[in-house]
Amino acid sequence: MDSKRQSMLATGVVNPVHEWEDTPDGSRRQSERQAIDEETHLPLWGVEVIYRTVSFDRELTARALVTVPVPLRPEIADYSPIEFGDLVASARATKTGQLVESWRAGGIASHTPRKDAGKATSGEKAA
Repeated sequence: MDSKRQSMLATGVVNPVHEWEDTPDGSRRQSERQAIDEETHLPLWGVEVIYRTVSFDRELTARALVTVPVPLRPEIADYSPIEFGDLVASARATKTGQLVESWRAGGIASHTPRKDAGKATSGEKAA
């Protein structure tokens, strides 16, 4: 799927995307470092969304993480409409044969800020 704009429903869950690192035993794991977009040099955030889809002729709701480069952690209201610019979905097969999709966007076109966005929570700065 390749689209200039795609509307979805954001759950309000936003987390930093972490870099992957190789371990001495040859496996890979997520590091503590937040990943940076190579083109924009902005930190990457995973915005959780839900959307309607059709699979095997059945309608269902799917959940996905959309990776987006944004300077600060986006404050998004729970279950609010969100629109991404330059949204692209891609799929790949894992070593076990499972199909995994990933979503990436060039930015957030619009979203509803959280009502408590101006208030700092314990251990978190307000953006």
